[in-house]
Amino acid sequence: GKPYAVASASVTQNEGQPDLALRVVVLDGLSEQLTSGEHTLVGRLGYEEDREGKGVIVLYPHKIEAAPADGRKRNFANLTLRVGADPQAAYSPAGRMWARLRAFLGMGKTADGKGYKPSLWLNVKAFASKEGDESLPGALIALNKGDSAAFSGRLAWEVYNERGSLTLFASKVETTQPETEPVEEEECPV
Repeated sequence: GKPYAVASASVTQNEGQPDLALRVVVLDGLSEQLTSGEHTLVGRLGYEEDREGKGVIVLYPHKIEAAPADGRKRNFANLTLRVGADPQAAYSPAGRMWARLRAFLGMGKTADGKGYKPSLWLNVKAFASKEGDESLPGALIALNKGDSAAFSGRLAWEVYNERGSLTLFASKVETTQPETEPVEEEECPV
């Protein structure tokens, strides 16, 4: 019953990388602040599937600010995710450790309360620092399937073998307490 606005947006990435496309759903009277151009949006990340089953990443902003005056783009996410597959670790050819895992952000129960909505799946990657500190990828590989953790970092849309996926490049990993309400186990999509 509340008025809302829907817009398309994209997060610009590094040269040669595709932009991260988002649907922005603005509630609570913020719609007049959302105009064409660059903005800083602060809000909750979500996921929906259309009628054909194609996934759409959605941002529900609770704050809209002007783009930074210095012209630098900001991309920061802080998400609590459930680990959906055991992590993998490796060393780059230069000898730098990195780790990767699949995790998901649950979208809650369906309207009828009998099932769960499709979750937003992400790759989470962490790299050792240039100085050789391996604590960040080490924190990732210490997690197990089913664990819940808070991840901070930068979101990116990566394309590998013509298949796109959402990736969070972690700058911080913190384990969280298990949820009191059980979460339905999901099969980890490849």
